[in-house]
Amino acid sequence: MRTLKNTKAALSFLSILCCLSGLIAVSKTDMTAIFKDVKGLREVSPRIVFPQRTLQERHLVDAQVRFGFKLFSTLTKSQKNENILISPTSIALTLSMLYNGATGTTQKEIAQGLALRNINANTLNRANQTLYNDLNTHGLYNSLIVTNSLWAKEGFSFRYQFRKNSRKYYQAKISNLDFSSSEAGGIMNRWVKEETQGQVRKIMDSTQADDVLFLINTATFQGLWEMGFDRDLTRDKPFYLKNQSVKNYPFMSRKGTYKYLETPQLQAAELPYANGRFSLYLFLPKPESDLPTILEEITAKKSRKLLSKFRKRQGVLELPRSQLKDELNLTNALKELGYSTMFDPDKAEFSQLSSHPTYISGMKHQTILVINEEGVTSPPEDDLLIKKASMDNTKEEFSLTIDRPFLSIIRDNDTGNVLFMGMIYEP
Repeated sequence: MRTLKNTKAALSFLSILCCLSGLIAVSKTDMTAIFKDVKGLREVSPRIVFPQRTLQERHLVDAQVRFGFKLFSTLTKSQKNENILISPTSIALTLSMLYNGATGTTQKEIAQGLALRNINANTLNRANQTLYNDLNTHGLYNSLIVTNSLWAKEGFSFRYQFRKNSRKYYQAKISNLDFSSSEAGGIMNRWVKEETQGQVRKIMDSTQADDVLFLINTATFQGLWEMGFDRDLTRDKPFYLKNQSVKNYPFMSRKGTYKYLETPQLQAAELPYANGRFSLYLFLPKPESDLPTILEEITAKKSRKLLSKFRKRQGVLELPRSQLKDELNLTNALKELGYSTMFDPDKAEFSQLSSHPTYISGMKHQTILVINEEGVTSPPEDDLLIKKASMDNTKEEFSLTIDRPFLSIIRDNDTGNVLFMGMIYEP
C-alpha cells in the first residue's frame, strides 16, 4: 500500500445539481461581525452586505457571473450539440475554498480565473460567507441549500488555518475516514442526503484504499412556480432535435402574463418562483438562428442589459415537462481558463492546505434538472384571463413554444447571481 509520505495526494472533486418542483435543480461539485477591512470587503461583496448599490458592492457576484459564463462558453465549444448543465455559483464557492489552501502560482491562477486578482483571502472569505449565508434560504415554497465537505484518508492532516477557514466561512464538514472500508462511501452519502433534505441521495459508489481526499460541494434548489401549470392541459407534442429527428414529449401549457423579450435572434420569457426571488429564464433561438449564435448575445457583460429589456406581456407559453441529468468533467475546461498547475502533480502548490504535497486529480460536476407543473397557486380560468388581458394590455399576445434546443438560466433576482445554467438540446 502506498503511504502518504511517498505519494502526492490527489484531491478529488465531486459535484451535483438538484430539482425544481415547478423546477428542481441540484448541483454537486466534486461577514458579519465588525470588519477591520471594510474598504477591501466592499470591493468584493454583493449588495446584500451594503444596501447602496454600487459596482464595488456587486463585485463578488459580478465576478462569479463572469466566471460562470466563461466556463459555460468553454464547455459548449468542446461539447457541441450536447446538453450542458452547470451551477456556476457552486463551482466558484469550491474554488474559493481551495484558494485558502493554495500558494504561489496556483493561488494566482485561481484568483485570476475567478476574476478576483490581488484579493486578500480573509476579505474573499468574509464576502463569500455573507453570500453563502444569504443563499442558504429555507422559505415556505423555495429552498436553496449549499453544502461543503472534506473527507480525508485516515492519517491525512489539514493545516490548522485551512481547516478553521473552511469551517468558519464555508461551513464545511471535515472528517477522516478509512477509505479501504466498504462503509466509507455510505457515510458520505448519508451525510449529504441529510444535509440536502434528501435531494442528493448518492454521490459515492465506493472508495479505494489509496484515495486520499475528497472535496464535495452540493447546491440544491427546490422551488414551486409562482403560478403553476394545469396538468389537464399537458399534451404530447414534437420536439425538434439538432440532428433533424423528432421526439414527442409531454408539453405543459399556460396562458398568462409573463416578462417577455423578443429580438431578431430569439424569444425569451421569465418564469418566477414563489416570492419572486428566483426565476427561470428561457431563451429560444428563432428558426433562422441557433444556440451558439444567441450565446454571443447572452454574455455576462450583456446579460444584465438584456434582462432589463424584458416587459410584461400576455401570451401562451408551452415547454416540455422533463427531467435532465448531466455529468461533466470540468478538468480540461478549467485548464483552458488558466487553471493549469493545480492539476499537475509536479507544479501544484497547496502547502497551505496540508503539509503533504497535494494536487487536484480532477473535477467532476453532475446536474439534475426537473421541470414540472407544480406551483403555489393554480392557473386562472381562461375566460377570466382573457378579460384581464383585454383590460391590461392592448399588445398582441405572444406565443412561445419551446420545441427545439434552448438555453435556460436560474437566477437570484436579489443578488443577480446565476445559480444554474443549461443548454438543452434534448429534454
